[in-house]
Amino acid sequence: TLVTEAPARGAAVTYRAMKESVSFSTAPFEVETEFTGPASLRVWVSSSTTDLDLFAILRVFDPHGKECTFIGAHEPVPMALGWLRASHRKLDESRSTPWRPWHVHDEVQKLTPGEVYPLDVEIWPTSMVFPKGYRLVLTLQGHDFIVAPPGRMRHDHPEDRPEAEFGGVNTVHTGGERASYLLMPLVPAR
Repeated sequence: TLVTEAPARGAAVTYRAMKESVSFSTAPFEVETEFTGPASLRVWVSSSTTDLDLFAILRVFDPHGKECTFIGAHEPVPMALGWLRASHRKLDESRSTPWRPWHVHDEVQKLTPGEVYPLDVEIWPTSMVFPKGYRLVLTLQGHDFIVAPPGRMRHDHPEDRPEAEFGGVNTVHTGGERASYLLMPLVPAR
């Protein structure tokens, strides 16, 4: 779930990187709720391979469980997206802010399989007013999130994403010493 209190105990959930995903949901909003601005994700992950791609998708669901999508530049899109290759997780601490991690992309830092690493993922700025009863869902996966085929912006070239390196089993770690969290730009109610 997505809650405002940090879980005291640690937990973990796994998914097959190229085929599955994991989702975390808020409870239905009790009042109209607005998010406007940049968002970011701090998530602790491990992989069975030496690298992973993490796609973070913010999604909107109505009270009946139907996903709400929006018209993007050329195709239907979710509320917002962010992604990061774990081997490019290195930050420029002087330029980073809590809502905008600044990745330097000046070296490749491969993963040790099974070891846990923090990733800071920038999520594109967004603006959404959730009516009462709607939910925010964060989906994490190792492949593109396509609302409706064919999906023009793809990250699936086999030379850039070899199955041996990016097709493993990824684990998301939360709670306890591994404080994974989603930072959202909540606009206070008037």
